[in-house]
Amino acid sequence: FNFGVGQPGPDLLEKAFSALSGCNVFEEGDPSWILQYGTVRGSETFRRELVKFYNKHAGSTASESEVICSTGVSGGLQLLGSTLGRHGDVVFVEQPTYFLVKDIFDSIGLVTEKAPMQDGAIDFDLLTKRTEELESGGRKVAFLYCVPVHSNPTAKCYSKAYKEKLIEFCLEKDITLLADEVYELLNFGPRSVKSPPFRDLIEKGGKQDSKIISVSSFSKICGPGLRLGWILAGEEVVSKVKANGLLKSGGGLNPIVAGIMTKALEKGLMEKLLVEEVQPNLRKKCESLCEAIDRHLPECSYVTPEGGYFIFLTFPEEINCDELFEMSGSKHKVKFTPGSRCFGPPNSMRLSFAFYGSEEMEEGVLRLRKAIDEYKTIKS
Repeated sequence: FNFGVGQPGPDLLEKAFSALSGCNVFEEGDPSWILQYGTVRGSETFRRELVKFYNKHAGSTASESEVICSTGVSGGLQLLGSTLGRHGDVVFVEQPTYFLVKDIFDSIGLVTEKAPMQDGAIDFDLLTKRTEELESGGRKVAFLYCVPVHSNPTAKCYSKAYKEKLIEFCLEKDITLLADEVYELLNFGPRSVKSPPFRDLIEKGGKQDSKIISVSSFSKICGPGLRLGWILAGEEVVSKVKANGLLKSGGGLNPIVAGIMTKALEKGLMEKLLVEEVQPNLRKKCESLCEAIDRHLPECSYVTPEGGYFIFLTFPEEINCDELFEMSGSKHKVKFTPGSRCFGPPNSMRLSFAFYGSEEMEEGVLRLRKAIDEYKTIKS
């Protein structure tokens, strides 16, 4: 049993498969278009249908001119990093953060550095000091990466004021903000903290437009096998990305799947999938996991998710989740993502509620309880 699996479960994928099965671009599409290299930034029809869907469910005002089709968030981050950054440039990330993002930045020669934190938020005074130290030593801080909504791993949502503070800092220091907004549409209901997406807090067309970038994907809504996502950026960034050798040589990314998705969006199938299946299904699963945690792991604390895929547990300091991980996996057959892998404290862990059903998660939490009890016995 693996709580570390951050992907949609078989039940959600079955619904997504059914929704997409009637969108056959080879029966209805133009072969001279669908099998070509494709428009570099994605077809106009796909971008138009995407922003209709996104704007309705994110409360956004994005335009199709801001959209670049990508292969997902990971591919979008790699494309942006290789286009806008240079080998050796620094990327600030929060603590904790998405545990595989460092690997993405490593692969293109960027250096990931943990931002100083205070009470769960970035300490901007210390971050300013660190930025100045790096730049005085000849290092360039190119990016600040964050997951602002239903965060992976903490499940937190940024307030409007905190987003504005991040924007102010990045503009002042000439740093590009990369907002991983992949969970933006995965709400269980109205959020307790309301704020629009990052790019709806800036003035379009000015300096802000080139420094605040959003990346997202259909991976968590529909299925990661689609390899389909999008970037929202200003005209200057769009032009630079279009000039990237990958797109200049290879053309648009994933035009066939984008064609399938265009039809699904036109027919309202993605809206139906999101509202009638994905959001309520994830909400039910999250409630089941939280109830199991409250019953069997009363010593831990967490932020109750209002959307997304994850819950982040913090235990008393005497429980080292890196040590627990080895025991729980080998002896009790239950795995999780240790918080330290996410740049979090050693007494924390990330659990996903997206993949398994309620009964399975109950069993998984019971196994965790047994593993923790044995760990405490050994340590006492």
